Amino acid sequence: MNAVTSAFEAIRAIWIRAFLYITEPVFSRLLPDPYTNAGHTRVPSKLMKESKVTMTEIVTSSHCNSMGICFAGTTLGWIDIAAGICAKRHGNAPSVTRSVDGVAFLFPVKEGDILKIQASVNKSWRTSMEVGVRIEAESPLTTRRVFVAHAYLTFVALSPRPKPQTYLGRQFLQYQPTPVPQVMPETDLEKRRYDMAEHRRQQRLRHHPATPVPSTTDNIRALFRNYAQQQLTHQPSLPDEPAVDSHPAFKEHPEDLAEDNDDACPIRPRPYKRRYSVDPTMAQPVKFMYMKDTFAEVVKLVMPQHANTLGITFGGMIISWMEMCALSSANRLAKAYVVTASIDSLNFIRSTRIGDVITIRSMISRSYTSSMEVFVTVEAENLQTGETQFTNDGFFTITAVDRQLVPVIIPQVIPQTETEVQLHTQGDERRNKRLLYRQELIGTLDK
Repeated sequence: MNAVTSAFEAIRAIWIRAFLYITEPVFSRLLPDPYTNAGHTRVPSKLMKESKVTMTEIVTSSHCNSMGICFAGTTLGWIDIAAGICAKRHGNAPSVTRSVDGVAFLFPVKEGDILKIQASVNKSWRTSMEVGVRIEAESPLTTRRVFVAHAYLTFVALSPRPKPQTYLGRQFLQYQPTPVPQVMPETDLEKRRYDMAEHRRQQRLRHHPATPVPSTTDNIRALFRNYAQQQLTHQPSLPDEPAVDSHPAFKEHPEDLAEDNDDACPIRPRPYKRRYSVDPTMAQPVKFMYMKDTFAEVVKLVMPQHANTLGITFGGMIISWMEMCALSSANRLAKAYVVTASIDSLNFIRSTRIGDVITIRSMISRSYTSSMEVFVTVEAENLQTGETQFTNDGFFTITAVDRQLVPVIIPQVIPQTETEVQLHTQGDERRNKRLLYRQELIGTLDK
């Protein structure tokens, strides 16, 4: 009986999906379009400069940590808002963040700085757009202006028609992608950005194919859920020496620990020897720590102020919460001030909405001399249905510093389980990619 019922449910689901696919374009055209109702005409193409956005933000104490350094999540939240306005202005339709490419912060933003955030659509496809954002910081006491970061975000335009009030209407129209105008570059710089956008898109599709594949981090998320259940009774265990000496990940490298070893990291040779903090208050109480002891968990409820006009959570808000969790893990390992140095590319697999409970979990996956890589996962729970879904994950690079922003030597993390060892071992490959991207970014700025 159960087999017959399951087969019937599967056939019914396929039939409904096929019916919606065939009839959705017809029903969507029957509803009024707010943009055309206002007397405007939708055009097939727009100039790149028509959707350009410039935002100015003053960094206050509420945006900063105890050292007066602006949180990277706050900056990324402003980036997401500027890019979202730009995408909405280009498509004349609500737009949601689909992905964020890796972001490297080349200069710390401090309290009192004035941020200039510029966003423009580099290229558009059928329903998606790439928005490039440039961030500069200016001190109010001097005329000095410095480059902070560059970000590329992908947005998808959704139906601008009125929000459906019935179940059938929501099945037909809610959150349906809608076509956007093509971008027309004029200047040589705009044409170069237009061409580079297509190259970046092909790289995204290569690394994140349209066909879903089983995530390689499923085991890690399962491990995180297990740690979360044991958190109330878990007692940290801080060894003086590594418990296992058979794996290279467990061994100390007193010469340089690969963070500043030119031979181990040939991508970025240094003409000078890095200076580390000699502040006695920054001395670390332990030399090693198990990876599981850096586990942290943050739970957030999505409120209206966290979402856009469609009730979908801002991508920048999710990234900001992810950073808070990553910093919590970093502070479990390093008893020092911690600042975010870079964020790897993020893909939002599923959107979250008002009323969802967001659970963010993190753990340090690799540590070097003064920096650490933190792996963060995000899950969304619908309290009405009880359904929990994975939304996205990512890696944050965080550096430990003292009051003068001098790097602090930190303890090393030790993996124990097979899953932790795999995550730890792959850290060098991920780090080399970040350093290569950072070198390319600096080279582009120099040109």
